[in-house]
Amino acid sequence: MKIYLISPTHHNADGTLHKTTRYWTSGMTLPYLKRLTPPEHEVAMVDELFYDVDLESDADVVGVTAMGPQIARAYELADHFRARGKRVVLGGTWVTLTPEEALQHADAVVAGEAEFVWGSVLADLAAGRSRGIYRASEWHSLRELPRIDYRELPLLKWQAFQKSWLYRMYFHWPIVFSRGCPHPCEYCAVQTFYQRSFRTRPVDDVLADVETIKSLGGDRLLFLDDNPVARPQAAKELFRAMIPYKMKWASQSTINIARDEELLDLAARSGCVSLSIGLESVNADSLEGVKKGFNLRPRFERDLKAIRAKGIQVIALIMVGLDGDDLGTFGRTLEFLVDNKISFLKMFTPCPYPGTKYHADLQAQGRILSHDLRRYDYGSPLVSPLQMTADEMMDGFKHVYSKFYSLGAIARRLLPPPRHNWLETAAYAVANYKVNRYLRRNPDAWGTIS
Repeated sequence: MKIYLISPTHHNADGTLHKTTRYWTSGMTLPYLKRLTPPEHEVAMVDELFYDVDLESDADVVGVTAMGPQIARAYELADHFRARGKRVVLGGTWVTLTPEEALQHADAVVAGEAEFVWGSVLADLAAGRSRGIYRASEWHSLRELPRIDYRELPLLKWQAFQKSWLYRMYFHWPIVFSRGCPHPCEYCAVQTFYQRSFRTRPVDDVLADVETIKSLGGDRLLFLDDNPVARPQAAKELFRAMIPYKMKWASQSTINIARDEELLDLAARSGCVSLSIGLESVNADSLEGVKKGFNLRPRFERDLKAIRAKGIQVIALIMVGLDGDDLGTFGRTLEFLVDNKISFLKMFTPCPYPGTKYHADLQAQGRILSHDLRRYDYGSPLVSPLQMTADEMMDGFKHVYSKFYSLGAIARRLLPPPRHNWLETAAYAVANYKVNRYLRRNPDAWGTIS
């Protein structure tokens, strides 16, 4: 069969499709699915963030994978190809948590991980049948995963990487060490998807990917893991082994990395230059309300200072409009972020991801304001807050964003730079200035700036 794999883009607020020409990293799902596909099939793939989907493709099977902001476009594409008589398979986080809904738009749904079911899906479709929802009976051990051809990354501009030193410094090669997260955060689709399970790959397998990337000329990595330090001893083993490679890397992480001195030191020595940390809120009550009290709000200042002392930049992930938030939260949040020299901010409004406990609770309380899937973008008023109106939440959201990225705040946050990190600070200064310009041109921009 001819198989067409698609990673859809998302809609802008005006209904247009979001497009860009460059991005600082790339997903791995499409080339990974290609490697999982039996060799008798022909595979083409496209990421719609850069390229247009061939709506007239002659493929026999169209596979679409989607997370939250992409889901409306994923369903549009699925409906289009089915109307043309194509067989459609849907997968991804949203689809896994709402498989019955997704099946209304597809011939088959992959719920959960693909390794143990993708071959069966294709065999069934080739034979003219489908079981509908395909879900593996066990988690993959992550041992000896198929290795992708990194030159096929859908958002890698390979010729630019070969020719431009600036692009080489900008582009972060994606890599995976773990899957899942053991924490109980009620709003989180990841822990719901993985049922709070957590696994790591063998260190030698990860290092083989590092060596491949290094052989291609790459020296910057992005761990796509949701929480690579959830098992500290395993993370320490990996970080020790990475030290000789002299790579630079970024990742998501919980604030817990700062509470294990050896772990933080090994992360820095192995090349960590920035961490995206889900602080979520400066209010302890808000954290407790979504089962993230383990963040330990009273320790934030000392933890961030410890991370910065290691030369690591912090990208703060903050939600506003949680139940513990009031109108004073916005000012306190801005003051906290500037005083603690946060390098970059990604702010979110609460998003009731279907399938999570957070969604179920808000649905029961009648507090979900919109079921328009095009607006599940983390920067729209989807939930009715307890201590403010939705309009007040959005006004505060925009206020914090614009003030955080003001020129004065940028200078206060980035100077002096973390120890031994002048180059990274310069790169973040450029990124901050670009956001400043973007927000001045687009004052109603949605929240997931990246």
